[in-house]
Amino acid sequence: MLVLGLDLETTGLNPESDEIIEVGAVVWDTNRGTPVKIYSELVQSQTPVTEEITRITGIKNEDLRAWGVSPQEAFLNLEALAQKCEYIVAHNGLEFDKLFIDRYLATMPDIQLDLPWIDTMTDLPYPEELKTRKLSYVAAEHGFLNPFAHRSLFDVLTMMKVFSSYPLPDVIEFAKSPMVRIVAQVSFAEKDKAKNLGFRWDPNRKEWFHGLREAQMKRAEFPFPVTCETL
Repeated sequence: MLVLGLDLETTGLNPESDEIIEVGAVVWDTNRGTPVKIYSELVQSQTPVTEEITRITGIKNEDLRAWGVSPQEAFLNLEALAQKCEYIVAHNGLEFDKLFIDRYLATMPDIQLDLPWIDTMTDLPYPEELKTRKLSYVAAEHGFLNPFAHRSLFDVLTMMKVFSSYPLPDVIEFAKSPMVRIVAQVSFAEKDKAKNLGFRWDPNRKEWFHGLREAQMKRAEFPFPVTCETL
């Protein structure tokens, strides 16, 4: 089976207003456990890259001016790769990458990326003792390092190496379960309780949230009230 590993770098974390500045994609052969096609592209942005984003990614505004392609060209190339694949695989893809992609594709009606998604943050049967789902930490726990974190192509290759460590039929079956957004009802003084259980702060909605599959909710227990929303 071929799947499309995907990662984006952006001008910020808000999928409603920030812009994509880099796309990394890998067509991955799950039978061989290897990449068969690699794609990496800087993408032109109307929003300037801040010093903070440059510090994290290494990407500068002059890089986008010199090397960036239009979003339309980048998505046409992604579509060509996706047509040969059965799934899109991304780390935190359902709550980040897919939201950016859906917004961009709303302005590109002739381009389709309608494959089902597997999210390696939620859909892999990680050991219970894994303390965080940050990609660099997950990679280290699996015995290797990402030499260029927060560059799309390297993040994709790192993610796919982790992905290939788990039985594909189990991952696919689990990924069919609906995604649930869980919001912790905690005060500021209690926020560490949520953080220690994998909840993350959403600066736009100003809440601590956690994404889980519906199948995981059956055995999930929290020491505080939560609200749930099926995505």
